[in-house]
Amino acid sequence: MNLNEFKKHKPKSKYFVGIDSDGTVFDSMELKHKDCFIGSLIRVFDLAPIAHEIHIVWNYVNIFSINRGTNRFKALLLTFNYLREMNVVKTSSVKIPNLKILEKWIQKTEQLSSDSLIQFSLEVNPDEKFKLETVIEWSEDVNRMVQITAINLPPMKLALEGINQLKDNVDLVVISNTPLETLNREWSENKINNNVLFIGGQETGTKTQMLKAVAENKYDPDKILIIGDALGDLKAAQNINALFFPILPLNEETSWIEFNKVGYEHFINNSYNGEYQNNQIQKFQSILNVDPPWEN
Repeated sequence: MNLNEFKKHKPKSKYFVGIDSDGTVFDSMELKHKDCFIGSLIRVFDLAPIAHEIHIVWNYVNIFSINRGTNRFKALLLTFNYLREMNVVKTSSVKIPNLKILEKWIQKTEQLSSDSLIQFSLEVNPDEKFKLETVIEWSEDVNRMVQITAINLPPMKLALEGINQLKDNVDLVVISNTPLETLNREWSENKINNNVLFIGGQETGTKTQMLKAVAENKYDPDKILIIGDALGDLKAAQNINALFFPILPLNEETSWIEFNKVGYEHFINNSYNGEYQNNQIQKFQSILNVDPPWEN
């Protein structure tokens, strides 16, 4: 699904809900990051001597920190920056790749996808091209690992209950940073793709771009709700003055119980904004670590 199709969307309901996928509908964050992203990172960048440190840093960045849910290329830069400053890495023989050219692409691109990065790699000098080709190889290896590892992974039961409650009363759209191929496969093989109007992923645009295209100025702000498990979801909601409901990391079941029994009614009855939403966001922000654990 591309951004232009999102822009063409015309409301079918007066309510809109944008829902994240990994960590929100599927309990897949730890599986994908620990068993797919990290292994590919160690292999492709030849970082076996600091495998322990990579596990600690990558998991912190992508699961337990305020950067949870960030785009994979941004996560790669953050991880390498943290690793570069660790004493055990400084004293090892391992050289952390300098990816300033990747940072340059992130700052200029409108689409943080592999296709966009491949195109950019054709426009740079040979040394920079080699560095980007290694990043592309890593990203493609991650996709292969996800495809063979994250199989037969069902949606969370209570997330399904939430979707079933929403689907007939709101315009429901997937807003995710995950590649579209993975999203379409996971939603279709679990036969829940027909419960949403659109599936937006890494290639579609940023979460803010997707929300601006599909929902902003088409619904009243107090009738737009974003459900997600990362601060990026909250920021995207705030960027269009929408409401936000958090799925708390490591407390996903409790979160969905809260939404299905209480949050949904507040949303539909226009009593979500204010004290109820503030309490949910406060709980959410308090559980994501701010300081890296290795610095304590």
